[in-house]
Amino acid sequence: MSTATAAANPVLAQFLQFLGFEHKTTMKVLQALPADRLDFKPHERNMSARQMGWHVAYSPYGLARIVATASMTGYSEPPPPEKLDEIVAGCESYYQQTCDLVAGLTAEQLQANIVLPNGQSMPTSGLLWNGVLFHQIHHRGQLAIYIRMMGGKVPSIYGPSGDENPFGARLSER
Repeated sequence: MSTATAAANPVLAQFLQFLGFEHKTTMKVLQALPADRLDFKPHERNMSARQMGWHVAYSPYGLARIVATASMTGYSEPPPPEKLDEIVAGCESYYQQTCDLVAGLTAEQLQANIVLPNGQSMPTSGLLWNGVLFHQIHHRGQLAIYIRMMGGKVPSIYGPSGDENPFGARLSER
C-alpha cells in the first residue's frame, strides 16, 4: 500500500487493509494443516489438502493479475509444492506480490469490465473483492473442514472454533 495510487484511492487502501487482516487468518489456517497428511481428500472429487492449500496461497495473486489485465486468459496456477512449509512460504510471497499489484491499480483498470468464463460481464473492481478476497475466504473455510477431518486443531477464524477461543482460554483446555 506504499504506492501513490493506493494512497490516493481510499477503496484500494481499504481493500488492502482487509486483505492484510484476512492474510493473517489464512496463514493460521495453512499452518494448522497436518504436514504429514497433505494427500488427504475428503471425497474423491475434492482437491487434496496440498492442492487446496496451494490454491488458497496462490489464487489471490493469480486473480489480481486478471484484474490488472482485464483478461481471464492470464490465470495459470503453478503446481503445488510437496511440503507444507513451502506452501506457507509461497502464500507469504504471493501475498506481498498481490499487495504490490493491487496497490498499483489505476482508476481506469478498476472501471474496466471483464467477461467471465460463463459469458457474464463484471467490473474488475467487483472481481477484485469477489475473486481476490472472497474466493480465498471461501476456500479457507473448506480447509478448516479438511483440518478437522485430518485430526488437526482448527484455529479461530472469525470467532471461536472447537479448538481455539480468541476471547479467552483455549476450548480444548476446559
